[in-house]
Amino acid sequence: MSAAYYEPSGLNKFWLGFLLGLGFPLVSFMLYFLFRFRDLSFGDYIHILIQTGKYVHVISLAVFSNLIPFMFFVMTNRFKSGRGVMAITILFVISVFVMKFAM
Repeated sequence: MSAAYYEPSGLNKFWLGFLLGLGFPLVSFMLYFLFRFRDLSFGDYIHILIQTGKYVHVISLAVFSNLIPFMFFVMTNRFKSGRGVMAITILFVISVFVMKFAM
């Protein structure tokens, strides 16, 4: 006998997943700055990333943090929120691809 499908109503909104999918990379980007480059100002940090061309690598690393909310939403059957995280992740991937090959 199989278990019935259950979709929870709370926290199951596309916009919530989209916002969390935007927030997690921003927070991880800031944490990377705080732990790796404490002695620099944020403006200098951005300038160095652009000057050395490492901004694509750092953004890609930050987007990897979207795995946390995505897996949470999928494991708890909150698929609409998972779609929101996936949508913003795809937008990040497209923008990184454009930055990598167009700039």
